[in-house]
Amino acid sequence: MRKLIFTAACLLAAYAVNAQRYTYSPLTRWQEKPVLHSIADSFKTESAVAILDERKIHYRKEDKDMFVYTTYHKIIKINDDKGIEMFNKIYVPVYYNAAIQDIKARTLTAGGKLYTLTEDKIKEIEEDERRYKLFALDGVEKGAEVEYSYSIKKPLSVFGIEIFQDGSLPVQEAVFTLIAPNHLKFDAKGYNGFNVSADSVIGEERFIDGNAANIPTLEDEKYSMRDKYLKRVEYKLSYNLSNNSDVRLYTWKEFAKKAYGVYTTRTPKEQKAVDGLFSKMKIADGDEAHTILAVEDYVKTNFNIDKKLISEDGDDLEKIIRTKACNDGGSLRLLTALYDKLNINYQIVFASSRGDYPLDEELENWNRIDDMLLYFPGTKKYISPVSVELRYPYISPVLAGGRGLFLKTLSIGNLKTAIGSFGDIAMEPFEEHAINLQASLRFNESLDTLLITSKQILKGYGATSYRPIYVFLPKDKQDEATKEIIKSVGGESTDVSNIKIENTLLPDYFDNKPLIIGGDIKSADMMERAGNKVLLKIGEIIGPQVQMYQEKPRQLPVELPYPHVLQRTVQLQIPDGYSIKNLKDADMDISYKDGDTVTMGFTSTAKQNGQQVEIIINETYRNLTYPLSQFEDFKKVINAAADFNKVVFVLEKK
Repeated sequence: MRKLIFTAACLLAAYAVNAQRYTYSPLTRWQEKPVLHSIADSFKTESAVAILDERKIHYRKEDKDMFVYTTYHKIIKINDDKGIEMFNKIYVPVYYNAAIQDIKARTLTAGGKLYTLTEDKIKEIEEDERRYKLFALDGVEKGAEVEYSYSIKKPLSVFGIEIFQDGSLPVQEAVFTLIAPNHLKFDAKGYNGFNVSADSVIGEERFIDGNAANIPTLEDEKYSMRDKYLKRVEYKLSYNLSNNSDVRLYTWKEFAKKAYGVYTTRTPKEQKAVDGLFSKMKIADGDEAHTILAVEDYVKTNFNIDKKLISEDGDDLEKIIRTKACNDGGSLRLLTALYDKLNINYQIVFASSRGDYPLDEELENWNRIDDMLLYFPGTKKYISPVSVELRYPYISPVLAGGRGLFLKTLSIGNLKTAIGSFGDIAMEPFEEHAINLQASLRFNESLDTLLITSKQILKGYGATSYRPIYVFLPKDKQDEATKEIIKSVGGESTDVSNIKIENTLLPDYFDNKPLIIGGDIKSADMMERAGNKVLLKIGEIIGPQVQMYQEKPRQLPVELPYPHVLQRTVQLQIPDGYSIKNLKDADMDISYKDGDTVTMGFTSTAKQNGQQVEIIINETYRNLTYPLSQFEDFKKVINAAADFNKVVFVLEKK
């Protein structure tokens, strides 16, 4: 199978490795007689604190092969019962093609008693299809310290990452060390305040050190994308001094060249299969954008694209065309082959998800490469080769708005290659994304049931959660899902009728035809009688809303999946002989502007004309991100929607 050379096993043959053999010492800070440690005042309310989180990456030659030993060493202070629960059992993950060595663990109680783990207490288990080494520790109590270490031996990998921050455990001292033979020169970079030194040579080895102190927890807060803000170290092999000290290894330039060859080069047998498929597709004449869509839709409709398809020929075009099945790489190869047949200019893009650790132009960590797109310079739009639920010009929203490595074709005579350059991946404009509602409400004659006619109008990314329902689910499941969507504006009523759905096809994304889901609801949940009054829970017409609370200080800026607007128009027929006593309760205005432009806001206005009331609601999130300084304003907008959700009209007999 054709694939990019990401793993060290494939790379080792290209470079000589001449490390001296020596005795490996996995631990540098394991004291013969442990002592209790004090913790910083800022961490005293935490359930547990990592006094030390030490990671050592050690490249060693054994016989003719190079291996990587990663040693983890932690000292944990237990502060309360939750901390006891967190660390009275230790799970060590067992990875494929890796060996766990030198497990050591002990507990030092608050009173100074030492409990040491014996080998017979280490078990191997399987949970949730994952294997672990598991051991329980004695003496875990409040004020105790748990200390453990282990090493993992893996085949050579020339890229890596160590993450020193999460949402559950603060770290008082974090230490990173990378050790490699003298002739292998690595680059390492710390992120978000993790300090990393330049490398230094001691004897026959190179060392890179890193550290950080008093790392707080960083929780995955609502309306945020946390991972890129975590303190971490990434590293990669940059030079093999025993070969050529002037040639930098594993550059983005090299990656671009290799990737372009993998995804655009075809054997004669493959090209013949592509020619045969193309002749059957009968792509209608049209402009470039329509042609791009037609090819994408044909492939995604007629081929099973399965990320888990790991057969050796999962990206072989001849077999793909014969079996109608491919993996992610095969889908990209098939699409590039067809666009080449049509002479449509494209660029392969390796994208950074905004919810993950981003690609870094400075540190070429090829392991960060995961998501692939196709960009069309002629239309300045994208497709996702692997997202079967999306169509041109829509890609996953967490890839839009981020950065990517663009592979631009370079022709040298008859030879084609690519150069890589980083650029922004554009998000479809704010105006294209909407979750709108039109609803009319009236009472039945006995005033015990509310009759609602609703129409939800979903555009752009607002439709991406719903449109696949009508493509991939069987009819009975479609009907079930549709009723759930419709009744979201009518409380818990199950009396839904006159269902109408429009523009359900995936190609409808092309010109952003709105997905429209409408129906009639009979609801008794949104109203109740109280003597000569009728209480109407008018706020529930916008569907359930979540109140935002922030018990701890906000740490992360706001980041949304996509910018969007929610426009709701509600028409209410007041029963004859009744009037609304608190119409102005529906009036709200929480808005924030940049100049004359509303960047975020919730506004609602209610106006009455005779027995007719019209409520117009606009909820706006124009930006993809809002800085931490604007979080309180953002929270007020979110909570304004929740406050409207609680509005109850009082209808009183005249």
